[in-house]
Amino acid sequence: MNNDFLTCKKCDFEWHKKDGSECPVCNPKIIPKDLPSFENGGMFGTGPNQKRLGVYYKAVGLIALVYLIYFLLGG
Repeated sequence: MNNDFLTCKKCDFEWHKKDGSECPVCNPKIIPKDLPSFENGGMFGTGPNQKRLGVYYKAVGLIALVYLIYFLLGG
């Protein structure tokens, strides 16, 4: 039987031999190179473009508030 998979003795995780000899769960320092980079990150205004995103969120909030008031007052 050709077994191309390895099993970790600590956490019982199973991975392919092509991915290396160390467990990717127990050794998180091993990061695949094809994952997207999150160094620019910043969801909800926490990244390097936070001022610009903040302006967009305020604009969308203001438009939503105007529509809400318009519909509440019987528009």
